Amino acid sequence: MFRSNISLRLFIASTVVSVGISGCHHASSQPASNSIAPVTTTATLKEIHIDQKCQILEGHGNGVRNPRMDPSVCHFDYVRTSHHLEETVKDGTTRNNVVTISEQEYLLHNVTAEPVIFVVEQLVPDGWRVDSDPQPTEMVGQTALFRANAQPGETVRLHVGERQERPITLPTSTNN
Repeated sequence: MFRSNISLRLFIASTVVSVGISGCHHASSQPASNSIAPVTTTATLKEIHIDQKCQILEGHGNGVRNPRMDPSVCHFDYVRTSHHLEETVKDGTTRNNVVTISEQEYLLHNVTAEPVIFVVEQLVPDGWRVDSDPQPTEMVGQTALFRANAQPGETVRLHVGERQERPITLPTSTNN
């Protein structure tokens, strides 16, 4: 009985670990370990909130937020803005738009000894919409929230894009 009880515990523990590993959407460069490790759920992970300027937002639980820069935790790989013309046809009417794309890629580094969730809070200005892959996990007012899990010592990339379309109004010619 004692031997089968230990075997059952090992089987259950290995099943939990393998389900935890296979349920993860992040590809790791490290092979899965055969040792039994504690399973951490996202509900128990510490959240590190980052604003659109790559500043860490501290004290978000009590309403007071003190942003601080720490390039070892967050910095940008790139920040770009581009413009192009786009023609659309809707209900037989052709529209020409100037499209502006603003995008940035965050590099988020977990400097802690525990897994964390980075929550990037990107303000979406009036007249703009999120144009990202991945899409935000939620919108709170005009703020898009993107979540990214990071293991201890891991750096994750997060692309955030925004799009604005402005119609081009061509002057009408009049024949006199």
